[in-house]
Amino acid sequence: MTILDAATLQRHLPARLKFYLKPYYRKVFRNRLHVMFWPTFRCNYRCSYCPICVQFDFASVFGKDSERSGAEWLEAFDRLPPASFYIAGGEPLLYRDLPVIINELPAKHSVLGIVTNLSARPEVYARITKRIHLNASFHREFVTEEDFIEKVLLLQEQFHINVNIVATPQNLEVLKRIKDLMRTKSISLHVDPYVDAGFRYSLEQLKALGKHLAADRGAVDFADRSSKNCSAGQNYINVLPDGEVFTCAAGFTYTYSTLFADVVAGQELNHYRMKGLFEPDFSLNGEYTKCTLPCKDACDYDSVIIRHGSTARAGTRAV
Repeated sequence: MTILDAATLQRHLPARLKFYLKPYYRKVFRNRLHVMFWPTFRCNYRCSYCPICVQFDFASVFGKDSERSGAEWLEAFDRLPPASFYIAGGEPLLYRDLPVIINELPAKHSVLGIVTNLSARPEVYARITKRIHLNASFHREFVTEEDFIEKVLLLQEQFHINVNIVATPQNLEVLKRIKDLMRTKSISLHVDPYVDAGFRYSLEQLKALGKHLAADRGAVDFADRSSKNCSAGQNYINVLPDGEVFTCAAGFTYTYSTLFADVVAGQELNHYRMKGLFEPDFSLNGEYTKCTLPCKDACDYDSVIIRHGSTARAGTRAV
């Protein structure tokens, strides 16, 4: 294991510098596999803007019965080369064995972080014995600012925490106030653009949003059909609750979700799907793939430049 790794940077770098460097993690640590792990798509929140649990319910495709046990995951992960894991959902901590997986993950691996709405009871978080990073999602539809901040301050004794909020049109109006409030509590706030195939920020909204975005985020251009030389599948994979593996998060959402039917109409999607992690002959891709569909998720690209509501990419860089 290298002395300097992405998990160490995640825990110790100042938030502003971390988000500046994040788009380049897969370039700097290109010999270390990055695994986006989705142990469950179940969630106890029903956020109106959520493409995973509400707008399209992935738990209806990958229900609780499809989820693997902690012992199965640990055995499968032991067969992978050294990897950095980022854990998402749904609400990951609804998956009961998640603390066991984190605590007993083979030493060759590391945990970059978990994205969580912080709704689990404190004793659930206490089952995690490693000091890891939490990306705490603030959903104003389901929790007050006061209660959420109180939970963040409580868990900061155990975890390194950064707060995320989605810049929906409603949230965009209060971002500055929320950011200032978090700053008074020494809590860093990271803003995610609202991503929806049928939504576009106005130029005025985009200008307001630009004041709050970090270097690893940008508005998505669903008209972008440029050919991208993609390394996902080699140094980056997405593992779903039943063990299915896709090169990227866009790959499985484009494959399963009806939300993007117009985006993918007539497009070949087979290059996204890999062999399942529990198949005996699972292996990483041996070469880059060509992709002409938009990179819809922040985890799917290395850098973006915002230009009037579109996503411009310079050169023929590898994703």
